[in-house]
Amino acid sequence: SWQRISPDLTRHDPATLGPSGGPITLDQTGVETYATVFTLAPSAVDGRVIWAGSDDGLVHITRDAGQTWTNATPEGLPPFTRISLIDASPHDAASAYLAGNRYQRSDRAPYVYKTSDYGKTWTKIVSGLPADDFPRAVREDPKRKGLLFLGTETGFYVSFDDGGTWQPLQNGLPVTPVHGIQVKNDDLVIGTHGR
Repeated sequence: SWQRISPDLTRHDPATLGPSGGPITLDQTGVETYATVFTLAPSAVDGRVIWAGSDDGLVHITRDAGQTWTNATPEGLPPFTRISLIDASPHDAASAYLAGNRYQRSDRAPYVYKTSDYGKTWTKIVSGLPADDFPRAVREDPKRKGLLFLGTETGFYVSFDDGGTWQPLQNGLPVTPVHGIQVKNDDLVIGTHGR
């Protein structure tokens, strides 16, 4: 059985909810239709904390297992930024990382943020990233706090200082979108898409 634990956590803008594509052939994938919770990130530190990000640019958090939700959208994040992935820190329930993109709105800039106070404030962490390489996934190392990995539309990056500076970690990886990142023991696994 299932129990609903949230209200609508999206903008639910009627202008973005109709059919997309066309006028002759409609889009059949639905990726242009907004008002979807695109990412969920439960905390491994505190089971009552869950982060949610929508494809129309909102971030919410619950600290009581879904009884109440707070809008925790980063200040200055442009509307309709797709929150591609939120990573709840494995070290601290108050911390999380966010990868967002707006390429469908002709904006290829990277939107990567971190918070350490349950989303009350966010810091944009894009130093060292190309201005036109948007992110798909972000992950913090489960053993080493502040060691971050970032998958973008064209490659892979690492930060040894909690997002202070990013550097490429290609090591022979061809130019390809990196949509998934998993750290297991001493192994780093990435999922790529669409070469």
